[in-house]
Amino acid sequence: MPVSHPASSADGLVALAALPEISASVLKNKFSEVARLAAREPLAVSRHKRREFVILTAEHYEALQQSQRAPLDALATEFDQMVVRMNTPKAKRATASLFSAAPKALGKAAVKARRAAAHA
Repeated sequence: MPVSHPASSADGLVALAALPEISASVLKNKFSEVARLAAREPLAVSRHKRREFVILTAEHYEALQQSQRAPLDALATEFDQMVVRMNTPKAKRATASLFSAAPKALGKAAVKARRAAAHA
């Protein structure tokens, strides 16, 4: 059963078209051999000359799932930290002051903050 070895991209991912391919009939008839190959690298399974499935190890599948969750987990952590900062007594006083400030005072504060940011 000939299987070629794909080239990985910089991020370690391999395009479906670059995966080694086996037919569904080979999968059915030589499962043990296919399982040994799939333990080393993902395999594309084709039916009627069309790649329809990918076989990969459970460990590889879990890594893919984790890589999809990681950005969302990072955002959730950042959001939680922001909420903690917003719930301090100082932040609550600042919010109360903001909502009770006169428009003229808000304008002055905005100009002062802009100037400070420009000099930083």
